[in-house]
Amino acid sequence: PLSAPSLPEPFSPGDSPPLDTLEAAASLIKNHAAVTRFALRGVGKPGPRPVSAPLSDPSAIPALEHMAAADMALRHVAHALLVGVEEKQVSEHALQVTSSQPSGPAADLTGVPIVPAATYLRDRVGVPRDMRFPAARQLRAHLNWLIDSLEAAAA
Repeated sequence: PLSAPSLPEPFSPGDSPPLDTLEAAASLIKNHAAVTRFALRGVGKPGPRPVSAPLSDPSAIPALEHMAAADMALRHVAHALLVGVEEKQVSEHALQVTSSQPSGPAADLTGVPIVPAATYLRDRVGVPRDMRFPAARQLRAHLNWLIDSLEAAAA
């Protein structure tokens, strides 16, 4: 959720938040299987080949046992990108996560390491490899919304 007064990054001339969120959502949806697997490197095991770059880990082993939960979390992000966080949260498909919720769809996100996976993805979105800079900013902002929501529920 970025707009003209968003901080700390300035609103760049030529940015179009509606088009940028659409581009980010399209990229996320188009590559959902690969993106989900990539994000799960954040909770997986380090690869056998250590590298000197701190954000580079091409041989990391993703934690595929969390595939369903990570996929669901990224679907929430894609939906928020398409309709907006506020609209999503008043819809029947709102991200509803509480630490005391014993069952239901949101229960799949509680107690699962989705926060490290989303953080891993957020920190490694490539510009221009994955998408243009304004779209990457929107994706990162919406991943932060997911992270903040899950951390607030765990607190």
